[in-house]
Amino acid sequence: MFGLKYDWRPIIILFFTIGGFYQLRAQQLARSLDRQNYIAQSNISLNPALKWKFKTNGRLFSSPIIWEDIVFVGSCDSNLYALNKTSGNILWKYKTAGEIRSTVAVDAGVVYFLSADGYFYALEAQTGRKLWQFSTNGEKSYDVWDYFLSSPAVADGVVYFGSGDHHIYALDAKSGKLVWKFLTGGIVHAAPTLTREHVFIGSFDGFFYCLKKDGTLHWKFKTVGERYFPKGEIQFHAVVADNTVYFGARDFNVYALNTTNGSGFWVYHQPGSWTSVPSIFDEKLVVTMSDSYSILVLNRMDGVKIVEPKVPLNTFSSASIVGNEAFFGTMDGVIYRLNIKNGEVVPLFQTESSKKKRQLFINDENVLRADLQQKYKDDITRLFADYLQMGSIFSTIWIDENRLYFSSADGAIYALE
Repeated sequence: MFGLKYDWRPIIILFFTIGGFYQLRAQQLARSLDRQNYIAQSNISLNPALKWKFKTNGRLFSSPIIWEDIVFVGSCDSNLYALNKTSGNILWKYKTAGEIRSTVAVDAGVVYFLSADGYFYALEAQTGRKLWQFSTNGEKSYDVWDYFLSSPAVADGVVYFGSGDHHIYALDAKSGKLVWKFLTGGIVHAAPTLTREHVFIGSFDGFFYCLKKDGTLHWKFKTVGERYFPKGEIQFHAVVADNTVYFGARDFNVYALNTTNGSGFWVYHQPGSWTSVPSIFDEKLVVTMSDSYSILVLNRMDGVKIVEPKVPLNTFSSASIVGNEAFFGTMDGVIYRLNIKNGEVVPLFQTESSKKKRQLFINDENVLRADLQQKYKDDITRLFADYLQMGSIFSTIWIDENRLYFSSADGAIYALE
């Protein structure tokens, strides 16, 4: 594809806890309750080949989650799919009445997810049998760049998620009964981030909320806002480490707040670009971004930029970090590897849709074609819709043993090895 060659490289296996709160109790977006997305694997190929591919009948924005030998992923064809992780063969699927843009959480043999039909579901993970469903007051989309529904987090018998009805919910994981709900001033499509005592989540109202586990407000923080996005909408999940919570917003800022009281530690401003999702490597923060076509590596103690390598297009998912390398996909339908220490970004894999359509948008110098503005007459909505022809990757990559799993807007789930 790109004429690049790589050798196999061993990667150290690592498990860890934060403040005694064990992070791998359930499998969920970014793998852990704190959403750090630092993963433990070995023998990941730096020139991976396609192991299998499973095609659904709708676009995919949610991320694959692996529990035991099963891959779970939701599709815009309204089905949740359970696939064998080795072969890609379908084990079962469950039909809802709406698109599934929520990444599942799996705990104690139960898979949890939200559908655009306004229901939150709990299914038996092995069979797909419905255990219960809970009705919110309905889902809605904020705008065309609101690609995801809230992805749940499960801990201590309670499942947490946000909703388009402006609420944050806590449900009993066994029965589906409401434990509490908290009203915000906007759509909540971020995934909740948990610590032992608190739930951290942002809203499209521009506030970042810290709730106690009983559903009462501990503190909230208002983003600065920006000329074209005065609310400073918070679209994506946060990450917590030590006494700090990190998150990005549509006001072009990355924020680091004190988890105890919401006071500010630092703000990093990225001119002209939304900041998407942070991940953590050691004392560094790796932040995916939108319109700057780059990925940030910041010192997480003071927010000082270390490196900012370029990528061809927007990135809307978190980077999965192994050792000193980060793996992520962008809207051009390509998986990339970032060396966090030196800032080198190299392509690893390209979807078939990208091979066919990428040249319509990206030139030989790996930047956007100069004629796009004239072609689309500044219709940015139509341009972003057409980007999806490349098999855009909104999925956070799941790494299991020596395989990379991800989904694509071309409607397929991929396993690379």
